[in-house]
Amino acid sequence: MRRLPGTAALALLAASLSVCTPAQETIPLAFKFSAGEVTSYDVALAGSGAFLAPDGKRAAVGIQGALTFVQTVREVLADGSGRVETLLPKADITVTFDTERVRFSYADGKLRWFANGKESSPPQVDFAKVPLLGSPVVCTIAPDGRVTDLGPADPQALGELARSLPQLSFSGTPGLDEPVFPPAPVRIGETWRTAAQLTPFGAALPLAVTASRTLQSFEEAGGIGLAKIVGFAEARYRGGGARVVSAEGVSVTISDIRQTLTSTEFFNATAGRLVRGDYALALNTTLSAQAGGEDKGEAGVEARLRVTLQAR
Repeated sequence: MRRLPGTAALALLAASLSVCTPAQETIPLAFKFSAGEVTSYDVALAGSGAFLAPDGKRAAVGIQGALTFVQTVREVLADGSGRVETLLPKADITVTFDTERVRFSYADGKLRWFANGKESSPPQVDFAKVPLLGSPVVCTIAPDGRVTDLGPADPQALGELARSLPQLSFSGTPGLDEPVFPPAPVRIGETWRTAAQLTPFGAALPLAVTASRTLQSFEEAGGIGLAKIVGFAEARYRGGGARVVSAEGVSVTISDIRQTLTSTEFFNATAGRLVRGDYALALNTTLSAQAGGEDKGEAGVEARLRVTLQAR
């Protein structure tokens, strides 16, 4: 089984005499898969946000936590794509609402729930049937990073999700079916771009998505080729207003959404695997609410989130 701990790769590059690839040489970037290969990813996240009410009041929200994902390659297809199963064996998330603090801890198939430091009894759930926790989520990842066929491995779980969320479609994966890597090798300093219009919330709320990535550097040491890739993506909606919630005389209309993602990734081009990723996400949304036919004024949502992913 071919494995390269991310920390070992970075330490090796820092401690060894690296050889920089000449600028005119092109570098092939692609994911590579081997049947039976298992990779774990440790994820750390921290963020803050706020809901801005029409009356000017601000409700602050914070989040901090750590997750572990495990990916197993079940099959390698003829085109080099990998059929990958993903599980989340443990997580520890703390969410704050002004002065209130709630903590969720999941490990060994058990959920623990704390409110302001006191443990409460969580809902009784059979996690063996919950996608990602007890039952893996399966997808096909192409060498260029496009993701297809995303969904629960258990057909029964898929049916239950479809019945409970009829508006959710598993026939496509909006935003994930765009390539991460270009079709041809790239030079150091070269940038590749993608653009698409997505409708994850319905046709009334189309999102214009643009993304760019640049191969900032490439170094070789000990038979390992490490690519540093920096990126920026933006999803934007500007329209006359899209009504997203309407129930019991209350409706919410969104007039503006802007979400950005700035990334720095270290990719082991030799093994075809992400070693580390640092991501900064920002979200700003403008919305308005109506109740009983009366306009309640303009409100907003803002959020900032930093995520670090490390392979091991």
